[in-house]
Amino acid sequence: MPQPLVSNLLLPELERQLKEDKNLWPNVKGLFIVTVTKKKKPQAKWFLLLQGNNVLPYISTNEEEVRAGIKGKVRTVHIQVDDADLLNFITGGMTGVRAYMTGKIKVKGDLLLAQRLEEVFEKLGGRERAIEFIKKNEETFTAVNKSKL
Repeated sequence: MPQPLVSNLLLPELERQLKEDKNLWPNVKGLFIVTVTKKKKPQAKWFLLLQGNNVLPYISTNEEEVRAGIKGKVRTVHIQVDDADLLNFITGGMTGVRAYMTGKIKVKGDLLLAQRLEEVFEKLGGRERAIEFIKKNEETFTAVNKSKL
């Protein structure tokens, strides 16, 4: 049985919020391929497609669906992060630069574009939204954290 992942709880919630509020759509263009690991083993692959603030962002584990939604040219960035570090990053416990410098996040591709993802997240109140979501779903997150032991 696959272990529960924080990313599988938070990223669909992020997508839901983006679909509900067009004002949250970032003015960034790029395809972010995020490989989520646990104990250095890949557990999930997420595709975040941002195409400016006039196009609905895609967040999915379905690569074909996301690639079919690409309009024009977008740069691609590959990011690898442990599930626990992703939670720490999303809730503000660690910055992207610090995570990159300490090897907690690995980036292949345009590093400046990868940094823009963090900026976008902060501007949209992502940390506060993530913490609020975690508090509302505390039981689920407690179960996920226990599975890490």
